[in-house]
Amino acid sequence: MNREELLAATAEAASAAASVADHLDRLTARIGSRFPLQGSDLREWDDDPRERLHAFLRLFEQLFDLTSRKLFRGVLVLSGETITGMSLQNQFRRVEALGGIESAGRWIELGAARNILVHDYSTDPDAQAARANRAWNDAPDLTAATRSTIAWLGREEYLS
Repeated sequence: MNREELLAATAEAASAAASVADHLDRLTARIGSRFPLQGSDLREWDDDPRERLHAFLRLFEQLFDLTSRKLFRGVLVLSGETITGMSLQNQFRRVEALGGIESAGRWIELGAARNILVHDYSTDPDAQAARANRAWNDAPDLTAATRSTIAWLGREEYLS
Protein backbone atom coordinates (compact mmCIF):
# COMPACT_ATOMS: atom_id res chain seq x y z
CA MET A 1 0.00 0.00 0.00
CA ASN A 2 1.46 3.34 -0.99
CA ARG A 3 1.20 6.51 1.10
CA GLU A 4 -1.86 7.87 -0.70
CA GLU A 5 -3.69 4.57 -0.27
CA LEU A 6 -2.71 4.46 3.39
CA LEU A 7 -3.93 8.02 3.92
CA ALA A 8 -7.24 7.15 2.26
CA ALA A 9 -7.63 3.94 4.27
CA THR A 10 -6.83 5.77 7.51
CA ALA A 11 -9.31 8.54 6.72
CA GLU A 12 -11.98 5.96 5.95
CA ALA A 13 -11.24 4.12 9.20
CA ALA A 14 -11.38 7.41 11.13
CA SER A 15 -14.77 8.21 9.63
CA ALA A 16 -16.07 4.72 10.43
CA ALA A 17 -14.69 4.86 13.98
CA ALA A 18 -16.25 8.27 14.61
CA SER A 19 -19.59 6.95 13.36
CA VAL A 20 -19.40 3.85 15.57
CA ALA A 21 -18.37 5.96 18.59
CA ASP A 22 -21.35 8.26 18.01
CA HIS A 23 -23.69 5.27 17.68
CA LEU A 24 -22.25 3.73 20.84
CA ASP A 25 -22.86 7.02 22.69
CA ARG A 26 -26.48 7.19 21.47
CA LEU A 27 -27.14 3.60 22.45
CA THR A 28 -25.47 4.13 25.82
CA ALA A 29 -27.85 7.02 26.49
CA ARG A 30 -30.86 4.85 25.61
CA ILE A 31 -29.93 1.88 27.81
CA GLY A 32 -28.13 3.68 30.62
CA SER A 33 -30.97 3.42 33.10
CA ARG A 34 -30.63 -0.38 33.07
CA PHE A 35 -27.04 -0.40 34.38
CA PRO A 36 -25.47 -1.81 36.43
CA LEU A 37 -26.95 -5.16 35.46
CA GLN A 38 -27.68 -8.16 37.61
CA GLY A 39 -28.09 -11.69 36.33
CA SER A 40 -31.73 -11.53 37.42
CA ASP A 41 -32.26 -8.58 35.05
CA LEU A 42 -31.15 -10.68 32.10
CA ARG A 43 -33.40 -13.56 33.11
CA GLU A 44 -36.42 -11.23 33.15
CA TRP A 45 -35.80 -9.20 30.00
CA ASP A 46 -37.80 -9.61 26.82
CA ASP A 47 -36.28 -9.23 23.36
CA ASP A 48 -36.02 -5.43 23.11
CA PRO A 49 -33.57 -4.78 25.96
CA ARG A 50 -31.64 -7.94 25.07
CA GLU A 51 -31.23 -6.74 21.49
CA ARG A 52 -30.08 -3.31 22.66
CA LEU A 53 -27.55 -4.89 25.02
CA HIS A 54 -26.30 -7.13 22.23
CA ALA A 55 -25.94 -4.11 19.94
CA PHE A 56 -24.05 -2.23 22.67
CA LEU A 57 -21.61 -5.09 23.16
CA ARG A 58 -21.04 -5.53 19.42
CA LEU A 59 -20.41 -1.80 18.96
CA PHE A 60 -17.89 -1.91 21.81
CA GLU A 61 -16.04 -4.76 20.07
CA GLN A 62 -16.24 -3.08 16.67
CA LEU A 63 -14.94 0.25 17.95
CA PHE A 64 -12.02 -1.38 19.73
CA ASP A 65 -11.13 -3.33 16.58
CA LEU A 66 -11.45 -0.34 14.25
CA THR A 67 -9.29 1.82 16.47
CA SER A 68 -6.62 -0.70 17.38
CA ARG A 69 -6.31 -2.42 14.02
CA LYS A 70 -7.00 0.39 11.56
CA LEU A 71 -6.41 3.76 13.20
CA PHE A 72 -3.36 2.70 15.18
CA ARG A 73 -1.87 1.13 12.05
CA GLY A 74 -2.32 4.45 10.29
CA VAL A 75 -0.75 6.34 13.20
CA LEU A 76 2.27 4.06 13.23
CA VAL A 77 2.94 3.58 9.54
CA LEU A 78 2.30 7.22 8.64
CA SER A 79 4.73 8.17 11.43
CA GLY A 80 7.43 6.02 9.84
CA GLU A 81 7.19 3.07 12.22
CA THR A 82 7.76 -0.50 11.05
CA ILE A 83 5.02 -2.65 12.56
CA THR A 84 5.87 -5.98 10.99
CA GLY A 85 6.39 -8.41 13.86
CA MET A 86 5.36 -5.84 16.48
CA SER A 87 2.87 -7.19 19.04
CA LEU A 88 -0.38 -5.31 19.54
CA GLN A 89 0.71 -4.30 23.03
CA ASN A 90 3.93 -2.83 21.66
CA GLN A 91 1.91 -1.06 18.97
CA PHE A 92 -0.21 0.47 21.73
CA ARG A 93 2.94 1.61 23.50
CA ARG A 94 4.30 3.21 20.32
CA VAL A 95 0.98 4.97 19.65
CA GLU A 96 1.14 6.32 23.22
CA ALA A 97 4.74 7.50 22.71
CA LEU A 98 3.66 9.32 19.55
CA GLY A 99 0.77 10.99 21.37
CA GLY A 100 -2.07 9.12 19.66
CA ILE A 101 -3.47 7.80 22.95
CA GLU A 102 -3.05 8.82 26.56
CA SER A 103 -2.32 5.39 28.03
CA ALA A 104 -1.18 2.15 26.43
CA GLY A 105 -1.86 0.42 29.74
CA ARG A 106 -5.50 1.51 29.67
CA TRP A 107 -5.76 0.44 26.04
CA ILE A 108 -4.46 -3.02 27.00
CA GLU A 109 -7.20 -3.19 29.66
CA LEU A 110 -9.80 -2.21 27.08
CA GLY A 111 -8.47 -5.00 24.86
CA ALA A 112 -8.91 -7.48 27.69
CA ALA A 113 -12.54 -6.40 28.03
CA ARG A 114 -13.02 -6.78 24.27
CA ASN A 115 -11.45 -10.25 24.33
CA ILE A 116 -13.76 -11.38 27.12
CA LEU A 117 -16.76 -10.20 25.10
CA VAL A 118 -15.58 -11.97 21.97
CA HIS A 119 -14.25 -15.21 23.43
CA ASP A 120 -16.29 -15.89 26.59
CA TYR A 121 -19.45 -17.80 25.74
CA SER A 122 -20.95 -18.09 29.21
CA THR A 123 -24.63 -18.90 29.44
CA ASP A 124 -24.72 -17.97 33.13
CA PRO A 125 -26.74 -14.74 33.51
CA ASP A 126 -24.54 -13.50 36.38
CA ALA A 127 -21.39 -13.92 34.27
CA GLN A 128 -23.13 -12.28 31.30
CA ALA A 129 -24.13 -9.33 33.49
CA ALA A 130 -20.56 -8.99 34.78
CA ARG A 131 -19.22 -8.91 31.20
CA ALA A 132 -21.79 -6.31 30.19
CA ASN A 133 -21.05 -4.18 33.25
CA ARG A 134 -17.34 -4.22 32.46
CA ALA A 135 -17.99 -3.05 28.90
CA TRP A 136 -20.40 -0.44 30.23
CA ASN A 137 -17.78 0.94 32.60
CA ASP A 138 -15.09 0.88 29.89
CA ALA A 139 -17.13 2.37 27.04
CA PRO A 140 -16.49 6.04 27.93
CA ASP A 141 -12.72 5.46 27.92
CA LEU A 142 -12.96 3.57 24.62
CA THR A 143 -14.87 6.33 22.86
CA ALA A 144 -12.65 9.04 24.34
CA ALA A 145 -9.46 7.25 23.29
CA THR A 146 -10.83 6.71 19.78
CA ARG A 147 -11.74 10.37 19.44
CA SER A 148 -8.33 11.35 20.79
CA THR A 149 -6.63 9.23 18.13
CA ILE A 150 -8.79 10.74 15.39
CA ALA A 151 -7.96 14.25 16.66
CA TRP A 152 -4.24 13.40 16.69
CA LEU A 153 -4.45 12.15 13.11
CA GLY A 154 -6.10 15.44 12.16
CA ARG A 155 -3.48 17.56 13.94
CA GLU A 156 -0.75 15.64 12.15
CA GLU A 157 -2.56 16.33 8.87
CA TYR A 158 -3.08 12.64 8.09
CA LEU A 159 -6.81 13.17 7.51
CA SER A 160 -8.08 15.20 4.60
